[in-house]
Amino acid sequence: MAAPREPDRRMPQVRRALALASALTLAAALLLVAGAATQAVAQVPAGALAGRVQDAATGLPVPAAVVTLEPASPGLLVEPGTAAAVPVRSQVTGESGTYLFANVVPGRYRLRIERLGYRPATLEVEVRQPVAASVSVGLELEPVALEPMQVEQRAASLFERSKGRPAEPEDARILSERLRQALFLAPDARMLTYADVMDGVTLGEGDVLRALHRLPGVGTRDDYTAELWTRGSPWPHTRVTFDGVPLFNPLHAVGVLSAIPPEVLGAVFFHPGVRPAGVAGGAAGVLDLRTRPAGGNGGVRGVADVSMASAKLALDQRIGERGGWVVAARRSHLDVLTHGFGWLGLDADDLPYVFHDVSARVDIEPARGIGIEASGLWEQDRVYGDVEGVLERTQARWGNAAGRVTLRGALRDVVFEQTIAASRFDAHTTARLLRTRQRSGVAPDEWIEPPSDNEIRYAQARGAVSPVTEGTAAAPWSLGYDVAWMRVAYDGPRPRYHAAKPETTQRFVYGRGLLVSAVWAEARIGLGERLTLGPALRLEAGSPVANGGTLRAAPALSARYTLSGNHTLSAGIGRSWQYDQAIALAGPSIHPAFHASHFRVLADAGTPAIRADIATLGTERWLGGGWLASATAFVRRADGVALPDPTPGPLADRPLYVVGRNDAHGIELAVRRMGARWSGSLGYSYGVSEVEAAGFRYPAPADRRHTLDLMAAMRVSDALRIAAAFTAASGAPFTRAVSRSPDDCATFGFGCGSPHAIIEEPNAERTRPYHALDASLQWARAFGPVEVSAYLQVRNVLGAENAITYAGTIPVATIMRRNGEREIVWDDRFEPGLPRLPLLGVRVTF
Repeated sequence: MAAPREPDRRMPQVRRALALASALTLAAALLLVAGAATQAVAQVPAGALAGRVQDAATGLPVPAAVVTLEPASPGLLVEPGTAAAVPVRSQVTGESGTYLFANVVPGRYRLRIERLGYRPATLEVEVRQPVAASVSVGLELEPVALEPMQVEQRAASLFERSKGRPAEPEDARILSERLRQALFLAPDARMLTYADVMDGVTLGEGDVLRALHRLPGVGTRDDYTAELWTRGSPWPHTRVTFDGVPLFNPLHAVGVLSAIPPEVLGAVFFHPGVRPAGVAGGAAGVLDLRTRPAGGNGGVRGVADVSMASAKLALDQRIGERGGWVVAARRSHLDVLTHGFGWLGLDADDLPYVFHDVSARVDIEPARGIGIEASGLWEQDRVYGDVEGVLERTQARWGNAAGRVTLRGALRDVVFEQTIAASRFDAHTTARLLRTRQRSGVAPDEWIEPPSDNEIRYAQARGAVSPVTEGTAAAPWSLGYDVAWMRVAYDGPRPRYHAAKPETTQRFVYGRGLLVSAVWAEARIGLGERLTLGPALRLEAGSPVANGGTLRAAPALSARYTLSGNHTLSAGIGRSWQYDQAIALAGPSIHPAFHASHFRVLADAGTPAIRADIATLGTERWLGGGWLASATAFVRRADGVALPDPTPGPLADRPLYVVGRNDAHGIELAVRRMGARWSGSLGYSYGVSEVEAAGFRYPAPADRRHTLDLMAAMRVSDALRIAAAFTAASGAPFTRAVSRSPDDCATFGFGCGSPHAIIEEPNAERTRPYHALDASLQWARAFGPVEVSAYLQVRNVLGAENAITYAGTIPVATIMRRNGEREIVWDDRFEPGLPRLPLLGVRVTF
């Protein structure tokens, strides 16, 4: 057995930084050459919308009127439309009654004017050209508005029919990208739209998490999971929030599908690097999911969708100008179908499994200038019977519940918000018989585990203030606070990293609570016309943690230099703290790739938090014709990471975890084409992620050195759209785990000393490279007020035989050498990837 090695320090950090800087410089030069060759021009440059609020009878100005500019479409994920990607902006008129919204991108907007003592006025404005538009409004009497500029093409919302209308305008996604650049200075902040989800060719129905797999720097373990591997970090290091409330492992079908349907979402922001100061947690990144307000003209609108995995229904209604509601519900139906096959006399076993989720949002405006938002999510998976050859006497359920209420308002020149939120994850299982899968020449293991209960509770109060936005999409400054309480409780068999037969059924009990208070501030400072700085500071205080004391700072600084209207250079550096760590499988599991929940520990005086420091450097350039190219280099170091003990030897009698460090660096290149008839993207990532723990330095389990993603989508006609996506990636590291049994001793002379499995050098092996081509075809037709659309999707079109998930190693033969020594022949087992798989679905819009 090899002795532990000293950490490899032969590559100084200076050489790594120089290598990254050289690669980025080359990429920037290529972008400059490409931009010059195409004679790039600005894509959808912003204009301005200005006007005057006056008394309709006297013509005198009306001060202190609240003017709100909002998109006419409800949200980003609703449809790749024009103003759908623009957030709501508000201003309060001064003594002259004037207002000014700068940087207004072309699109369709709703302008609302409210003032105590006056009848509110609402009108719609469509901006097509990047010039200043003037709209003046008289209150109390009929509003007087200048003729709005017309736009030739208009993208409908999610609930409107698509048959017979023009294709979505070319600037739909460009608008979203321009907005993302205006909101965030960090070069690697990402925004996801409805079109991105559909073009991503996810597993059947639209899946937000699987669509993120197509982004540079984002990977996953295998075909069977929607988990995110962010820049070489495992899934639990990416924080997922639903309207700011953390969700813990929000997945259905032991990881196959996302638990958040896109119909209720209005915007998706992904921060794999420096994130806003108001966002906490996520050592590797934060996925910020935001719900949308209702749209439409007052009627109830709906979408019904049936895929091969589930059926769902989404409804929304806007109630005048004072509120609205949105709700989406989904349920799997394979249990119903398999049970129905039995009634029909067909030979099929019942599938005792179901998942369901409900998400909703309500908006109320009880008084002028005051708004209340409430949103929530409940999702659960349940197993309630036997799975032949695997489970018996099974009762299990797991899932998330989250909710929040937010009060928003404006006082003179300041906008404020106050939120109360709560979240819960729970996983409960009863005693059951577990069996490993039958393998050639190896009898399956069988064992009974005690019941297990795994719960996470989270509660939060937070607030923020910022000035009324004037001149930029992002506020020039903002201040905020949050107080978060979290508790983890576990009662069950000892958590473990491998799903092999447990060494003991001894009861393991864990319970911890943590209270963290924080204040934060961030600003947007312009130094001249080209340089913009974004300093931020977050101070967190509470119970002491092993590597951070009682007061922990998370500073950040982002900067952007504008070379031209089409070309920017950006850099960022920042720190974050993550206080909960998933360190092992929680409760029974038949395979490490398929598990319901993780066992988590909370930071305290003896347990570290993850302290992650990241630096990024990037450039973006619009190349004309809807093309956007980008290059980003990153370096990340995460200390205080809880890891399984990597020491080779028997798995028995090991500590629950050891503390180590994760170092990662890499470069991400991307080129996107955003257009009306066709769109596409090319992304390449090179990344190295390594772990140092217990005297060993080895590749991180989520380390994939090379990843290539290609996507293309084309609207063949108004009713027909085709899309394809290709992914190729290096193999993932794994630690060889050798199973033992009494028969091995007699047959192979192996395993005589202990029946427990052993592990070899940490992550010394890799799975085979992965590649897959996926394609989809979508068709729509209108029948009166109802539109019916259908899709056909084929996963793994080429039928690639991807062996992707390591499943253990067994001895299969012995070889007697001439010197009399016996050599054992080992067989590494892998779970196969998805075969060529057709998927069908039908969607009805009314």
